[in-house]
Amino acid sequence: MNHNIQLAGVSDVGRRRDNNEDAYVVRMIWDDTTVLAVAIDGVGGYEGGERAAALAQEKIVEYLESYPNGELSVLLKRAVIYANNAIYDERLKDAQYSRMSCVLTAVIVDYRSRNIYMAHVGDTRLYSYVNGELVKLSHDHSYVGYLEEIGELSEEEAMRHPERNVISRDVGSQLLQNSEEKYVEVAMYTLPPHSILMLCSDGLCDMITSREMKQILQQDVSLNEKCKALVDAANEAGGKDNVTVVLVETLYEPDTDTMSVPTVEENDNPSVIDETVATSEPELNADEVQKVEKEHSTDIDVAKLYESFRRWKVAVVVSWIIMFVIMVCTIVFMVTHQHQYHNTEHEIQPTIMVDTIQHEPDSTIENVDNVFIN
Repeated sequence: MNHNIQLAGVSDVGRRRDNNEDAYVVRMIWDDTTVLAVAIDGVGGYEGGERAAALAQEKIVEYLESYPNGELSVLLKRAVIYANNAIYDERLKDAQYSRMSCVLTAVIVDYRSRNIYMAHVGDTRLYSYVNGELVKLSHDHSYVGYLEEIGELSEEEAMRHPERNVISRDVGSQLLQNSEEKYVEVAMYTLPPHSILMLCSDGLCDMITSREMKQILQQDVSLNEKCKALVDAANEAGGKDNVTVVLVETLYEPDTDTMSVPTVEENDNPSVIDETVATSEPELNADEVQKVEKEHSTDIDVAKLYESFRRWKVAVVVSWIIMFVIMVCTIVFMVTHQHQYHNTEHEIQPTIMVDTIQHEPDSTIENVDNVFIN
């Protein structure tokens, strides 16, 4: 065990749920310099969400243990896709699980290269706590999360929003290919010295603010005690959902020599595991590696959704204004012409009557008088 790396994880059912649909992974993988940490939140009801989270937990570890060589961003992304397709396959096989899925945030921490590799889908989160500052590294794949990130909503307003938990993507609802570029958010970050990475389900960040998280993380207690304190704080705030917290602390000094970054290579033996669910491993080329490294981590889908919604609101307002102007013009036109019609009618009728009276005999005049009197 690398003593410069400390690991801790806790998952709790919360105060209002009967079962725990969350799951997590926090362990060394391949060797004592590489950490795998995953926070998973199941979706789909009592049995479905729990099953989806368990499948994701199992399949991500299975894939990475079978493919120890390769570019870490690519491997982690494909591990998530492998788990996604396993869940999707289970949905097709069993009607009981036909709507199950999950959201998750996974990281590989490479202590040798001092890098963090993230793969993320949904509204679980990754934070970095360094020098007393807490920064969110992942992006919520939801409309409300996007509004919070661009400053349209404050953190507290987003926490109270009725559509807070409506997500734009998940793990398991559709079959994915390894070539899929944007569905799984992938990013790489530098691992700072004396830092803590925190992965959590929305059961934590929906109940306590980042300021409250920071106050707990800065306490001079063990990593396990910090995990427990975060979960306790979420439960004390209401515990509306399952709560999962995973912490990875690195303790190396800034002046420590950094070892060389592993070379990019793909496993030459992709038949190590039977990928009956995931697609077969294509050959990794330089373009794909570059594409993964440069992949933008913001949520393109939600951004486009927000922009479309904004344009739609503008179009609706403009349409109503045009309709109002047309309506007013129509009313003015009708009133004006009706007034002119009445004036013309009053001017013409006496002339006709007089003309009739002048040309009709006396008996007709009496009849006409009778008609007007009636």
